[in-house]
Amino acid sequence: MLDILEEKWPEILDFFKKEYDIQDITFETFILPLNVNSYKDGLVKLVFTGNSGSSGLQYINKRYFDFLKISISIILGDDIDLQILLPGDSSLEEEKNIENASVSPLDSEDIILEKRILESHLDKKYTFDSFVVGNNAVAQATSLAVADSPGEAHNPLFLYGGVGLGKTHLMQSIGNFVLKSDPKAKVLYTTTESFTNEVIDLLGKQKKNQDEIIEFRNKYRNVDVLLIDDIQFISGKERTQEEIFNIFNELFLKHKQIVFTSDRKPNEIEDIADRLTTRFQQGITVDIQSPDYETRMAILKNHALSQGIKVTDDRDDFENNNIIEALDYIATNFVTNVRELEGSLNNVIAFSKINRVPITKEFAMDTLKVDNSEEKITCQTIINTVAEHFQITAADICSKKRSNDVAFPRQICMYLCRVYTDEKLETIAKYLKKKNHATVSYGYNEIKKAVETDPSTKATIDILKKKINPK
Repeated sequence: MLDILEEKWPEILDFFKKEYDIQDITFETFILPLNVNSYKDGLVKLVFTGNSGSSGLQYINKRYFDFLKISISIILGDDIDLQILLPGDSSLEEEKNIENASVSPLDSEDIILEKRILESHLDKKYTFDSFVVGNNAVAQATSLAVADSPGEAHNPLFLYGGVGLGKTHLMQSIGNFVLKSDPKAKVLYTTTESFTNEVIDLLGKQKKNQDEIIEFRNKYRNVDVLLIDDIQFISGKERTQEEIFNIFNELFLKHKQIVFTSDRKPNEIEDIADRLTTRFQQGITVDIQSPDYETRMAILKNHALSQGIKVTDDRDDFENNNIIEALDYIATNFVTNVRELEGSLNNVIAFSKINRVPITKEFAMDTLKVDNSEEKITCQTIINTVAEHFQITAADICSKKRSNDVAFPRQICMYLCRVYTDEKLETIAKYLKKKNHATVSYGYNEIKKAVETDPSTKATIDILKKKINPK
C-alpha cells in the first residue's frame, strides 16, 4: 500500500492544488514539504519538513487537513485517516489514536503566536492567502520575497497606491508570515500618525527623561522587521523625519527589513528631506493597482465566502446564479477600491438577512441605491473624470508637476470639488496631495474668474459637469 501511495503522491498533490485553487506560494511553502511516511491499516502518515516547523504544521492542520484527506481518498479510491507529524515525532504514532491524530497539541504554540502578533501590533486576518492577487501579482510576489528573506531581498520595500487597494494588507501579511516562519523574529507595525504622536509626546514633556527617549529608540531599532504605514504623513514634520532617518540607517546597516506604504511615490511626497527620499528609493518601489473587473469579482466571491455565502460557477443553480449577477452588478458599479467593494457587499448581505429575502441583482440595486453609494460624487470621481477629459492621469493631477497641461486641470479639479462636494478645503487638498489648503482656495478662485470671463473655460467646465453629473 505504501508503494501505491508514494507512486500516486505527485498526482495527489496536483489534484489538491487544482481542486482547491491553492496559490503557488502557499503550495510551495506548506504542501510540497509534506512527505509520505507510512500507509498502514487505512492510516496515512505524512511528515512536514518545512522551515516553519510546528507553526507551519499547525497552519496545515487548521486550513488544509480535510482537503488533503479528501484528495488522498479520491486518488487512492479508498477512505483513509490522516496524521501529519513533524520529524522526530514518531512516538506519537503509537500513543495517539486515529481520531485525535489529525490535530497536534499545539494550543500553547497558538497562544504564543497570538501574543507575538498582538505585541507586533498586527492583525492576524491579513495574510498572503487572504490577499486576492488579480492584477497585483508583482506587488504580491515582491512582498512574499521580502517575507521569505527579510533584510536580504528588496530593502526597503516601498508599496504605494490609492486608498483601500491593499497596501496595509500586504504589509501586515509580511509581518504575519515572518512571525509564523521564525519563532525568534521581532516584528513591529506602526502607522506614521502613531509614530509622530510618540515623537510629539517625548518632545512635549517639560522635563526630558533620558530613559524614556532610550526606550522609544530601542523600541524601533531592536527589531528584525519594521513596518511603517502611510509614510506620506511625515510631510513637513522635521523631527519625525529625523527620527525615521536615524532608525532607518541603523536597521539598514544591521540588514533588518524595512517596509513603507504610501499613497504616492517617494519622489512625490512633498516637504521631506532629500536624504529620506533617496533612502526610500534605494530598495524597490512597487505600485498597488486598482482592481480590474476580474479581480473585483474574485474579491467579492472571496468576501462572500467569508460571510458564509458559497459562490460557484454553476449557472444552472438558480440561487447561485442570482448571487453571481448581484456580485457582477457590484463589481461593475463600484470600482474605486477594495473597501468600497466589500462595504457594498456587506450592505447587501445585511439587508438581505434583515428582510429575509434572497440576494439578487435587483435587490442589490435597490439596496445600494438607498445607500446612495453609486450616486455620490466624490473628489476622487472628479479627479478621475478631469484626468480622462484632458488625457492625463490622476497621478499627474496629484503630482508636483507645474506645467500648464497639468496645472490647469488641477485647478479645475479644485473648482469642481468645491462645487459638487461638501468637503473642507483641507480635505480637497489631501485628495490632490497638496499640503496647503490655501492652494485649493486660490485654484477655485482662478477658475471661477475664468468661467465668468473666458468662454472657452466656461465651455470646458460645462462639458465636465455633464460628465460628472449627467442627470
